[in-house]
Formats: sequence, structure tokens, C-alpha cells
Amino acid sequence: MQTRYRLAAIDLDETLVAHDGSISPRNVQAVRDLREAGVMCVIASGRMHEATLRFAEALDLDGPVISYNGAMIRDRTTGDTWRHVTVPAEPAAEIVRFCADNGHHLNYYLDDHLYVAEIGHWARFYQNHTGSRMEAIGDLTTLDGTHPTKMILIDEPEVADRLFGVMSYRYADSLYLTRTNPEYLEFMAPGCDKGEALRVLAARLGVSREETLAFGDGGNDLPMMRAAGFSIAMGSGKEAVRNAASWVAPAFEQDGFAEAVAALLSGRIG
Repeated sequence: MQTRYRLAAIDLDETLVAHDGSISPRNVQAVRDLREAGVMCVIASGRMHEATLRFAEALDLDGPVISYNGAMIRDRTTGDTWRHVTVPAEPAAEIVRFCADNGHHLNYYLDDHLYVAEIGHWARFYQNHTGSRMEAIGDLTTLDGTHPTKMILIDEPEVADRLFGVMSYRYADSLYLTRTNPEYLEFMAPGCDKGEALRVLAARLGVSREETLAFGDGGNDLPMMRAAGFSIAMGSGKEAVRNAASWVAPAFEQDGFAEAVAALLSGRIG
């Protein structure tokens, strides 16, 4: 069945992908069904490009991939970078020094390579969650003067909560901060959110807002929900995301993504 939609931005974790990194057969088939209906399916993830790419490959998705929460759009087929917005060197160096001085773990993403000071508890925690490769260099201040794509401070949820308030105030005019996991506090350049990436991508492809879809569950998906012509939140998602969505699907554990696609293609929603 054909649909009026031409472009779908699809979040990974707890939307398409389970906690163990697997994609259910129903969700895999739902992606195929969308493509057969004429919709370009694009992964839109907060993960680094390298870690996002393997899901696009597993789903055999040619074309663009949105990674780093929208800071990067890179074509899987050609390797061409369509968008890459980086953090200014000065605030990046300040955050590195703050983490070093206060004993916080920091992921530093530079040229699609992940650097950490050491492979400690939080580095292993992140590796277990994403499978991302990382390089321990002892001292991240040696990267002063560079422009990372993103940084993630990882700590206990209550620490990340507290620092989110402090850092949001401190960098209100110079950085975009978001939370994607209870333990994560992410720093990017202003305008680096999934909603802006969806707008940029749609404009490049000549797709109108009314022809775009977004599927998500987390706080960093909220800009994408607002940017799309029709947005679908997982029933297990954050309350703010569910409230902003055009339609709320069942929980991701119940293959909410596949249920939403079936409802879209049957004309029951959208």
C-alpha cells in the first residue's frame, strides 16, 4: 500500500531496538513495509555514526543516516557527509577540564572516533550499552583546541540530573544539552537536535514537512516529534514525548513501532 509520506526518521533505542541491541522480526518487517510503500527510512540516533551505521546496514538501508543526535548526516552508500556541526573548541576544553578536576567520566567524539581518559566503570557501562569502540588516552586535555562532534558526561543519574541544571545555565547561549539516558549528560553545538536534522534532510531531498514521519520515545526525540508532519511516540516513552506526538503506539516491548507502521499503512492513522 502506498502512503503520502516520503521520509521517516526512526529512533533506535527503545523505539526500533531492544535493550540487548536486537531488532525484532516484526520491526524489521515494518521497516521493509514502509520502504515498499515509498517511504525513505532514515535511522536518527544519538549514537556516533560508526555505532549507528551497523543498524542501517542490518536493515539494508541505503542513503543518509542521522547520528550524534542530529549533528551529523552521512550517506551510507557514498560516505559523503551532508551535515556536520561541531562543538566550539573553548567550551569543549572547559568541559574536559571540569570533568578531569571533578572526577567525572567524559566521552569525547572527534572525527567519528571516541576518546576517553581511561577504561573505567563508566566507559565499560557505555560499551556494554552501545558496543562502541573507544581509545583511552590518559588525559583528554591533550585534545584542547579541537572541535568534537559531541561529548557525554556519564555518572550516577542524580549527579547527571544536578549537572544538567548547572550546565544548562552555564552554557545556555553556547551549547545544546540533552539527556538520552539517566546516566548521560550530552553536549553539542546549538541547533544539533534531531528535529533540525530532519528539517535539513527533508529540504535536501525536496520533501515537505507534511510528507515526513518521526518515531521516537526519549527526550532527545522531542524536537523530531515537533518537526515532523506526523509523529509517533512509543507508549513506553517519556511523557513529554507522548504528549507532543500525533499518535501514541503500544510500548516498544510490544513492537510498538511495527504496530504504528501497520496502522499508518492501513490508513487507520495519519
